[in-house]
Amino acid sequence: MKRGEARLLEHIEKTFRFPGDRRLLLGPGDDCAVLRHAAGRDLVITTDEIVEGTHFLPRFATPEDLARKLLRVNLSDLASMGEVKPVSCVVGAGLRRDTPRAFTLRFMRALKAEALRFGISIAGGNLAGARENHFYMTVWGESSGSRLVTRYGARPGDLLFNAGPLGRAAAGLEILMGGSAAEKKLFPGLVGAFWRPEPMLAAGALIGREGLASAMLDNSDGLARSAAILSGLSRCRVIVSVGEGACSPDLRAYAERKGRPWRHYAVNGGEDFGLIFAAQARKLAAIKRLLPAAFVVGRLEKGSGFEIENFDGKISVFEHF
Repeated sequence: MKRGEARLLEHIEKTFRFPGDRRLLLGPGDDCAVLRHAAGRDLVITTDEIVEGTHFLPRFATPEDLARKLLRVNLSDLASMGEVKPVSCVVGAGLRRDTPRAFTLRFMRALKAEALRFGISIAGGNLAGARENHFYMTVWGESSGSRLVTRYGARPGDLLFNAGPLGRAAAGLEILMGGSAAEKKLFPGLVGAFWRPEPMLAAGALIGREGLASAMLDNSDGLARSAAILSGLSRCRVIVSVGEGACSPDLRAYAERKGRPWRHYAVNGGEDFGLIFAAQARKLAAIKRLLPAAFVVGRLEKGSGFEIENFDGKISVFEHF
């Protein structure tokens, strides 16, 4: 049975279809929209936000943390489409009346520093009052030459790959929410994984340029949720099987400390913002050569739905509301 968010997204995708607009190459339903704006040149556009109470709590969020994460989660969407060069963005915020001026100035300084780090400009935005603070961004990039990678092309027989961290951000959030002072000192990398995900632009560009993936998305809502999305859009059964190589040393140490299997974080945890992609089995050797940090986390078969092997815990799928 589809949950509330999944049902709403399905309705949105059915409602906002514009077959008469030949410039709109890809609309709702993927990580980005794609618009043809010149011969052989496409605009790749995405938007995302971080909301107080849903994505962070004020007691553990600095303005620098929020600015860095806001830009990075948007760039992660561009990375998931293949060879896309980020260009510019617009930024907006809804702010409580009691938000200190120093908070907004620190946020802006950090956001500009991040934009310069990733080579993009900030072209404008909007401000409004709000009951809870939230920050949103629309970022666009350009694609030319390489075929973009969507969520729709996976086929039975494909292997499922992950490039990037698995479960580290979920463990970091758990530490921020209720961890001890000792855990914060012991596992700074996990906390950092939550606040400073690294958008995998180079890896995404390589995957797109070399034609390695049949379908791809960024890992924003967790491996289980990603498997469900790929299954529905590609009409395949996705078997997830996460091997020992997927677990980082600090996640393993933290999971042992908490008395939980590390796969609990790897399967259910979101906010990692790596890349999950399906690829033909014959491309395994090329993927290992070109992306040695990518590893197989499953396979696709005929059928529907998804299954998690080597995991006997409860599967929880992230919902935004």
